Amino acid sequence: MITIRLLGGAKKALGGKASIQFEKPSATVLEILDFLQNHASERRLLDPNNLIVAVNGVDSAALFGPKTVVNSEDTITVVTVVHGGSRALGETRVSIIGVKNIDDADIAGLLENLRADNRNVHLQAVRANTIFGNEHVIRILVIVLEARKRKIMIANRVETELLLRLACTDQIAEAIERAGLKQGAPACFIAFGEDPVAVMRFEDAIKASFALDDSVLLPTRKKKALLAKRMAIRAEIPDHEFLNYLVEGAAILTK
Repeated sequence: MITIRLLGGAKKALGGKASIQFEKPSATVLEILDFLQNHASERRLLDPNNLIVAVNGVDSAALFGPKTVVNSEDTITVVTVVHGGSRALGETRVSIIGVKNIDDADIAGLLENLRADNRNVHLQAVRANTIFGNEHVIRILVIVLEARKRKIMIANRVETELLLRLACTDQIAEAIERAGLKQGAPACFIAFGEDPVAVMRFEDAIKASFALDDSVLLPTRKKKALLAKRMAIRAEIPDHEFLNYLVEGAAILTK
């Protein structure tokens, strides 16, 4: 027998049940999702494209996808993605969340409390005008994770590394000035880690505390002009080429 834990929309789809039993000693993720669909009262909430299926804390997308085999002794959790910013980078689950504005004047305290409540994820937050689309964050994070793997980070903490490379500077004070959160300004929260359930719980916490608005992360002419001035590059070049310059600027930072 396999016990399936349900969180978020997946829980709602099964009538509010926190878990459900699958009467088999083993099954693939695909078989489990078919089983859930057949027992769901709201099947639309179980769209496979909007689900994370974690097996023993690892996203099945980083294992064998729908063919991943689950046994009775495994812990399986099904979570509905609450917005379009969540994706997998290998075994790392990443969530990118746009927030309409930050009301809290104590920015340092805000981040400290969020990190204390979400110890199983790495968390960073920046002003939204620093982000030139979700792909900007993803590509910078790939650089950060590779730098950590090769032990060539320019910062002591991976969250600080992300801030520095998004701001394209090796100076923490300058990075905070360029990209740090400000009261009344739109924001981007970035959470990442190898525990997909923890990442989704963080998303739920942000959703409960802030007005989400992923549109603040989109590339705009105003952002482009700001970032172009910072990087000393032309704002007239195409967006995809402009993004390449931003990523290259982040990649060349060294100790």
